[in-house]
Amino acid sequence: MSDNVAHALAGAGGGIISMAVTYPLITVNTRLQVQRKKDSTSYTGNMDALRKILSTEGIAGLFSGLESALFGAAVTNGVYYYFFEAVKAAFERASKRKNMSTVESMVSGAVAGAMTCIITNPIWVVNTRLTVKQKNLDNEQEETPTTVQAFAEIIKEDGVLALWQGIIPALILVINPIIQYTAFEQLKNKVERF
Repeated sequence: MSDNVAHALAGAGGGIISMAVTYPLITVNTRLQVQRKKDSTSYTGNMDALRKILSTEGIAGLFSGLESALFGAAVTNGVYYYFFEAVKAAFERASKRKNMSTVESMVSGAVAGAMTCIITNPIWVVNTRLTVKQKNLDNEQEETPTTVQAFAEIIKEDGVLALWQGIIPALILVINPIIQYTAFEQLKNKVERF
């Protein structure tokens, strides 16, 4: 197995585990962020949101959209690590050096980040819509759509390009992991020299 595939699989596994463990917090956070109206059903803070979600939707409400989030975390981490390691390997072959330069590290991060955004944005659009969709326990006829149903609904109602809503800011924000992984690679190189 190539290093980039091994890193992709490890990244995907780590992403799935961390997403599953933290998802109730993500749900509370997302619900608070998209809340618009201020009335008796509004959340007044984290604990209030947690209590209201549990009382109106049950424990399942805290995991609304988890299926797409797990898929998204696996794909996001897998794609990022795959492309980062693939570009890194290409630089190492071309330069015949074991360690990348700062610029090579930045380019690897940029390519990996851009590919991750382009490939996974549809997953995160679907996930966000599923996460903020609230279900009332009193209305048993209302079904929460599956990931595939939500995906199809977005395309039907908003068009296929709606799956890439927010892609431009996401591509600009690729700078964050570029800085992070460049610093990581350079610090790792310095530590390994000791």
